[in-house]
Amino acid sequence: MNIAKKVLALTALAVMAAAMTAGCGGSKNTSIPETTTAKNIETTAAKTGESETAKEIAVGGKLVIAIPLSHNTFFLPQSTSTSDRFGAQPVIESLGRADEEGNYYPWLAEEFYSDPDNLIFTIKLREGVKFHDGSDCDAEAVAWNIQKYIDNGKASELGSPVKVTVVDDRRIEIQYDQWSNNWDNLIGDIFIISKEAYEKNGEEWCKTNAVGTGPFILDSFIDDNKITYTKNENYRIEGQPYVDQLEIDMIMDTNTMMSALLNKEVGVAMKLENDAIINTIKQAGFESIGRKNANCADIKHIIWNSKSDKHPMGDLKVRQAIMHAIDWDQVAKALSGGLGEATPLFCTSDSWAYSPQEFYEYNPELAKQMLSEAGYPNGFETSIYTTSQNNDTATVFQAILATIGITAKVEVLDGSALAAMQKEDDIDGFIANRGASKMDFTNNYIRLYSSEGIKNHGIMLRPDEFETPLFAARAAKTIEEKKENLQKAAKALVSDYVMITPLSVVYYEAFSVPGLKDSGIYDVSLEQWTPEAVYWTK
Repeated sequence: MNIAKKVLALTALAVMAAAMTAGCGGSKNTSIPETTTAKNIETTAAKTGESETAKEIAVGGKLVIAIPLSHNTFFLPQSTSTSDRFGAQPVIESLGRADEEGNYYPWLAEEFYSDPDNLIFTIKLREGVKFHDGSDCDAEAVAWNIQKYIDNGKASELGSPVKVTVVDDRRIEIQYDQWSNNWDNLIGDIFIISKEAYEKNGEEWCKTNAVGTGPFILDSFIDDNKITYTKNENYRIEGQPYVDQLEIDMIMDTNTMMSALLNKEVGVAMKLENDAIINTIKQAGFESIGRKNANCADIKHIIWNSKSDKHPMGDLKVRQAIMHAIDWDQVAKALSGGLGEATPLFCTSDSWAYSPQEFYEYNPELAKQMLSEAGYPNGFETSIYTTSQNNDTATVFQAILATIGITAKVEVLDGSALAAMQKEDDIDGFIANRGASKMDFTNNYIRLYSSEGIKNHGIMLRPDEFETPLFAARAAKTIEEKKENLQKAAKALVSDYVMITPLSVVYYEAFSVPGLKDSGIYDVSLEQWTPEAVYWTK
């Protein structure tokens, strides 16, 4: 069935209605209608609260969320981390949102329309939506936002559009030069800010301030400390948000975060991965929230300089030798407080990119033999570049290398310096990193690891066996064809050419104090949540 004609789920009710309309009865419909709408979103959300939970909702109050990450910028066209989206969402809304299976539906937008014959993706906006400064969220403002992403080097993240056209006050057309089945995904991830606020205050101001259409208004942003928000009384969904005040505290030490949760100084503690801490929280009676799926995990990994003709890592035999030095299960557990899983591919076992694979055999003696055959009987010296957040991955990999005679120095950089390094032509060493897992990895593989991507151009080999099926996955006309090609690309990326090595899949846990409902945290992904719908029970 044609991916361009697949129904993107809005709610269970909307899915049922769509299935009935399409005449599919109770069977799962994988075809997508040309027009994807969000007309039921507001009314369904309101009715759910009114009919099922109105008696439980204690309107008002304050919610404090603790997360062990820094927020870098509110000007998302220049953001280098998807984690910035979490802190932006209360203020700045995205054009679309994803469901639990990774399908996108309109959110701030009202309709998405894909025209594969004419290579046009159309966005229809809701009528009457205003930014917090009173300016209109119209087609001109949205088209300007899209152009800002393009101007800041993110054209490939949007599918490399040829032209963005304002058709009328509520419609924008994006012209492409080739068909892609993930336009709704790419465009849905665009976050919309006030064009008027940008022009009035400038770009630098927009990095630490935000004027959007969201359920909350930004009150203050203290770098590496906290973000505070107040309720938007004029939010477009009637009756929401339910909470009056919102705060995100950046607490890097998870023991400190645990104490804050146990003392109920915070309502939610996020991104926990240590089994001792998690067990302590559970025993204290706190509720685990979210789901365990491909979109709610991180993958700790190593990026190789597989393209090099100057360094040992450019030799596939050297890369394969080192793979034989990895004790997969033990490493996965060590990098996750005992909770992680080993994976032979850069994806989780429920991802579309996954197909059954054998791990490289853990055999240090074979690794040494292969290194010697490659010309390095005594190993070599190298470096591992990382950030403080991923120093654990770097030090574990350093220890692995040491077992086969390779001496690696760990270099800890800040995030911007590491991002700049990944755009250089050559790196004498490895990069230890982590990345969000995805059910559908097509866009992420293209954005981060392909020749069309935004980084790693100077260090990743990118053979045809990787890129040809990857781009074919993007152009596929059926889900089955997409999965088949994506699995081929995943195998080439990790197993065949060793361009990236996953060391641990980490399914993070989040906990909330009793009485907090509908935050949406970790329901769909690590970044997406529902700040407009969260509430305290009476």
